[in-house]
Order: sequence, then structure tokens, then C-alpha cells
Amino acid sequence: MSDTEAIVQDPVTALFGFRLEMGRDHEGIRVQARRSGFTTAKAAKIEYGQLCRQRDAQHPKPRLSDSVQSVCEGWVLSREQELEPNTVYGYRWLFGLIYPYVGGVRAGRLSARMVERAYRELEGCGYSRTTLRTLNLVLAKAFAEQVGRTLGARKPRESDKERPVWSLDEARRFGDHVADDRLYPLWRLLLVTGLRRGELCGLRCGDLEPLQGTLTVRRQLVVEDPGGRVRVKPPKSHNGIRTLVLDPVTLELLGPLAAGPPSRYVFAGRWGQPIRPDNLTDRFNLLAAAAKVRPIGPHQVRHLIASTLLDAGYGVHEVAERLGHDPTTLMRYYTRVSAARRLQASDRIAKLMTASEIQPRPPRNWADCTTHLLPDVSRSVENRTR
Repeated sequence: MSDTEAIVQDPVTALFGFRLEMGRDHEGIRVQARRSGFTTAKAAKIEYGQLCRQRDAQHPKPRLSDSVQSVCEGWVLSREQELEPNTVYGYRWLFGLIYPYVGGVRAGRLSARMVERAYRELEGCGYSRTTLRTLNLVLAKAFAEQVGRTLGARKPRESDKERPVWSLDEARRFGDHVADDRLYPLWRLLLVTGLRRGELCGLRCGDLEPLQGTLTVRRQLVVEDPGGRVRVKPPKSHNGIRTLVLDPVTLELLGPLAAGPPSRYVFAGRWGQPIRPDNLTDRFNLLAAAAKVRPIGPHQVRHLIASTLLDAGYGVHEVAERLGHDPTTLMRYYTRVSAARRLQASDRIAKLMTASEIQPRPPRNWADCTTHLLPDVSRSVENRTR
């Protein structure tokens, strides 16, 4: 039975509901889940889908008497079929941070004060506020979907630290240093396109079109967990599938590497296997330290490219298309206002707001003021005497 057929509307109240077979319990008794009172069919479908995932995972709906750890693990288990393996690993890793503090607490007794205290303890241990904000988001969602509770905990504040980004001088210094490296075509492609590390590792010979001078991004390599296997998957979002126009120098460097069969990877190790994304980051940081620039990882090159292109006058949508990102996300996370641009903006707005044709009046001295004001005062006195 499809979701549309399962959702029914009460002709009297006009509310939506459904009935779902949940199988049999440990004593062999038939179990049904009945839900009603939904104002929209969409809300009923959401609840119907959650119950279906719990039934398919053979995991009963948790109770408020269950521990926080069992509620969180049950939520991940119920969503495991629809999530990517690396996402499941990330959720379990986040929950593992808070288990030592509140994992054994009953779900019905978990308070906002307990959660906030755990966040402060974790921040004291060195975890960033960004990690804690993500943990708060996932934990609140798990409790809302599993037991229908709202924790009410205040989410951790955003981090006061700005993400480090290279300057153009650092990027040029790195490019000069890796000119003799075996993977120099990869490093140059990173510096001129800002591809994600998984997209760089996932490039195949068939993605390069030498005659058109273009490179198409169709896939990425993802490490499911530390020490785990590498898996091929589509780009991060639908914007990630894109075609880039390459400059002649980069195209000439990639030509010999992409001369093989279309299914072969462009950048491979010494044994012909594709480069792992985590190994690529390690190699990048080693070369950056040798070039005497900050080893902050290859992903920060994207931030540098975004800010540089926007400063050069390119539109937001043009930059977002090149980086394979959503324009709103680009403006929120990938732009950085430089000191030079701040000074330029200050001078520009000063010139616009004080145009040359608007000349300020020279201040008049007190003698001039009295000369003009005395006749007016005398007239007013005469009028009053009359």
C-alpha cells in the first residue's frame, strides 16, 4: 500500500489519519499503529514514514523510561536505510560525545540544564562550538522524532573564531613550491578551480574534453569513516554537477594524464588506485608546511577563490556556479571581506554621499548673523507695540 492510499480523511472532522500494521510482538500478538487528528495530509505522511522505518528496522518505538543512549541509537537505526553511510557514522560519533554525561539518564528525566552542562564540559575538553551546535541539532531532532519531546536546551553560541584562509601570496608561494611535485597538475587544478578534495580524487579521464577545454564534475570519492573504505557517490548537492572551463596551461598539464580509457582515474597512486581524500589532505598539509605557508587543508582554497572572484567584480551566481554551491550558502560561509576592500568601500561611499556639486556653506561669523537678524527683531517689536 502506498502512502497516498494509507492516508485517509475523516469526512466529519476533515482531519487526516492512518492505520499501519506493525507486525507481531514477542508474544505473537498483532500490533497496529493508529494515528489521527492531522490537519494536513503531509503531516500524516511524515508520521507514517517514521513508523514505517521503525517497523522495517524491527525496532519498537522507544518510551520515556528508556535511556538517552537507547533513544539516540534507535533513531539512527530507524534512519539508517535512508542515510549515507558516512552520515550514519557522523551521527553516531556525535552522540558518542554526549553519552558519558547523559547517556544513562532516562529520556523522560533529561532536562535542558543537563544538556547545557554537558555542552560546557565538552567545550572545556576542546570541542568546537560548531561541533556542539551540530550535536544539539541532531539530538533535538532525535528526541522530537522518537519520543515527541522538546529538550528546550539553548544551543551553543556560534564560534568567535574566523576560519583561517590563505592570502593570494600564500597561494602563489605554495604553487611555486609544488611545481616539481609528482601531483603538480592536481595542485594547480585545485588552485584555479577550488574543487573539493573528493571531486579531485573522483575525476576520470572521460570527464576532460580537450577540444572544448572543459572539465565536467560528475562524482566524488568519500571516506565512510577513518580507516574505512572509499566509496563513489554523486557530488555533495545538485549544484555540484557542473562543467568548468579551464585555462590553457592547466589544460595542457591535464592532457597527458587524461589520455587513457574514460573509466580510469586522472589522479592515481603509484599502484594505479585512486587517491584517498584523507591522504590528499595529509599530503597537502605537508607540502604547505614545507612551503612555509599555513597548513590549513585544501578546502580553504575554495574560500580564497570565492572572495577573490567577488572582489574582482564577478557576480554571486557566477562564483557559485564555478564552485558548485548554492548562492545563499556561498554568501554565508565562503566570503571574506578584506581590509583593502573595507577601505575602498569607505572611500567610495564618502565620495558618493558628498558629491562635488553639493558644496557645503562656509560658516558665517557672529557679526554677519547679527546684521541679518537685527532688522527682523526690530520689525517684530514694532508689530507687537501696534
